[in-house]
Amino acid sequence: PVPQDLWPRIEARLSTAKVNRAEAPQPGANDNRLRFWRRSAFGGLAASLLLAFGLGWSLMRSVEPLVVAVLVNEAGEVQAVVEDFGSERAVVRLLTDVGLPADRSLQVWTLPSKDMGPVSLGLVDGASSTRLEPPSLPRPKDAQLYEITLEPAGGSPTGRPTGPILAKGFAKLPR
Repeated sequence: PVPQDLWPRIEARLSTAKVNRAEAPQPGANDNRLRFWRRSAFGGLAASLLLAFGLGWSLMRSVEPLVVAVLVNEAGEVQAVVEDFGSERAVVRLLTDVGLPADRSLQVWTLPSKDMGPVSLGLVDGASSTRLEPPSLPRPKDAQLYEITLEPAGGSPTGRPTGPILAKGFAKLPR
């Protein structure tokens, strides 16, 4: 059984509570800040559109090499093609099979200037075409020398070409 004085005590507590009707939510009203949620939705939509545009632009653009060099051996046979995109990357495409001993590596070199001397663009993985990430160099130019040498495993120990030159060629600007 419920005590007889329960309802009068509840009414007494309710009458002493001071509620400002202007601040109290109306029955059935949503007290979420509508302006905040609208701004958040439009901000999210704008960010999504910006990211979609950026992704589409980066996927659709084609980057052309700054120079292309056809490398030939001493007999004049084409061995490889080097596409140099500047300090961003270089792509070496081997066009012939190279019998590579296990204790040797193929290393790609360029000669940006006589003062700088030969600079390694990197090692070719095994005997297959490779994408290289060269060091920061001056912008490649027309008639710049490129060569592939046979070096000890892991590359030249001196930082300069030490092994025999397997193929070399001069760069041309693509038209």
